[in-house]
This record gives sequence, C-alpha cells and structure tokens, in this order.
Amino acid sequence: MIDTIKLLVPIPDPTLLAQLESTLTRFRKEDLSTGEIKFEFYASNVELGSYHRNVTIKSSKVPTGLFIECSLPKYERGNNVEMIYPRDILGIVEKLYSELCVQVKYALPHFSLWPVYRLDICYNWLLRDKAEAMHAIDFIKRIDYPRKKKHVWDTSIMHTGSAYVVKFYIKGPEFLKHDFKEIEKQSYERAKQLAEYAERILRFEVGLKHVYLTAHFKRKAIYLADIADDTVIENVLKEYLGKVFHYINTKTTTEAEVRRILSEHFTKTKTMRLYQFYKGYYFDEEMKAMYLAGGLERSTLYRYKKDLKRVGIGFSLNDSKIGSGILEQLIIPSPTTRFALLDSPDTMAV
Repeated sequence: MIDTIKLLVPIPDPTLLAQLESTLTRFRKEDLSTGEIKFEFYASNVELGSYHRNVTIKSSKVPTGLFIECSLPKYERGNNVEMIYPRDILGIVEKLYSELCVQVKYALPHFSLWPVYRLDICYNWLLRDKAEAMHAIDFIKRIDYPRKKKHVWDTSIMHTGSAYVVKFYIKGPEFLKHDFKEIEKQSYERAKQLAEYAERILRFEVGLKHVYLTAHFKRKAIYLADIADDTVIENVLKEYLGKVFHYINTKTTTEAEVRRILSEHFTKTKTMRLYQFYKGYYFDEEMKAMYLAGGLERSTLYRYKKDLKRVGIGFSLNDSKIGSGILEQLIIPSPTTRFALLDSPDTMAV
C-alpha cells in the first residue's frame, strides 16, 4: 500500500548543510544579461539498497535540510509491481537511513525525526487476465471525480487537484516502460514473471501532498510513525475509493436487468428518462459532454445518479467473452489483492 515517499532530513545549521551539499551535484541557472542567479540547488540520484534503485537527495533552504525521495518497494524489493505494508516502513527506512549516512559521510538526524512531505499510497487488484483488467479500466474511465481535472489515456486515468492526485491504471505498460529492463539485468525470469502479473493488475493510487497530510492528520508535521499503520493507510484509500464510486454501483449488470430494475421502481416516463440518461452519460461521450455543458441542470444530474445507484443499477456487460463479477472486486480490502507476487524475492538480490 506504500509506494513513493518524500522525507525531509532537517539540517538547521547552514554551515553543516553546506558541508553536506559538497557530496551532491550543484545545479544552477543564471540570467545571462544580468548575471543574477535564478535558482541554485544541490541534488544527486544515488543507487542504494540490494537492488541498486534510485534514491533522490536534494538540498533545500526553505525548509532547511535535505529532501529524500524514493519508491520504498523498489528500494526494498527491486520493483513496485508488488506492494509493501505500512507496518514495514520503519524497518525499510532504518536500512535506508544507514546507507544515506554513509553516502553523505555524516550521522544524519534519526529518521524518526524526518517529516513526511509526500506519500503515494496504492492498492492492487489482481484480475484473471489482461482482458479483465482492460474491462475494469474502461469502466472507471466513465466515472467523474468531484471537482478534479480528469486526464484519460489508453490504460490509465488520473484526477488531479492541489492537495492530492487520484489514479487508476493497468500496471503492465508502466512496468515495461520504466522497470522491466532494470530487473532483467539481474534476472530475466524474474522480470518476465513480474510483467505477466503486471498486465493483470489494476492499480488504484492516491498521491498525497504535504498540504493534505497536515490537514488530514491535523498536525503541522507528519512523521513515519504516523503512517506506519496498516489501518490508517487502508482507511485513507477506502475514503478516496468511496469518493470515486460515490454515485456508482461496482456491479456488472446486463442490459435486460437494467431495464427490468428501472421498470420495477419507476413509472414508464421516468424509466425511459433514466435509461436514456444512463446510456447517454456513461456510454456516449458526445452526449455526456452535452449534459455537462448545460444539457442537464447539475441538481438533476446528481439526482439521476443517485436514483440509479439507489435501485442497484451497475454497468452493463456488452462483451460476452468477459465474465461477470469483475467490478465487484474493486473493493478494499479485496480477496483479489496480493502484496508479494513472487516467492522469496530477496534471493534474487545482488
């Protein structure tokens, strides 16, 4: 459930910070006409852990210290197709802390004192095959997230906001693009196995920025101990999944069942009205755009959504090759999720 994390190593002494920056690479940009420095910082991407995965170190003047950013699953397991539990964070960061002290040649403040500035949490649904994963992502593409900007690609969808980002995507294409070759260097068989799993994984991910973390936990600073709790992180994921599916039943329903359910609960006129809305809003992008552009009052649109959910209308299955029960798996916790996909991954470390 934990992926990328960004932590601040507080270094209040500017002389010490300058000393630590000497172990990093300087990045600087000047105005050629005036000689004025537009920005300057020190950073480095270092390969740490048994799998030699990238950890970014970057100096900061405000707040004062070093930012550390990495994918904890990649650091610990060599990949982020598999997940790690929040309860494992402290042990993993303890190892990372020891390596960082060696890297910068200094005994850094203890990691328990490092505030969290970014946290990406995730959940995997391991579906039967690639076809089911594609069916599920096609279903999710039809859903809008309240007050967020929507971005849609072939195998992924993202809703962006100022405090957090919500994503759904099939893990396979991302893994092949970014990590397959790295793992292949150590073991082709391991890379192949992970790729086979990745194409079946539908991942739900929430990227939490610093402003969200402080507001959610109602504290000025959030530390590793605050997030190293399976229940805490699972509840955050469930909260945002609930927002996505607020007006939606994650239930596979045939066309005949949709018409039958509507006719059993509403008058003929309203049955026809709701059915037309259902088909237009969720299955016709042009009609949906017209609805959102003012074809329907916002209050009417929400009322129709509520009516459909209240009587148990789900999305219809038009592909007879795809079995039912796919959408019902999109819950947290789910029996289809697996954190570790391969046996004894540490035996592959070099």
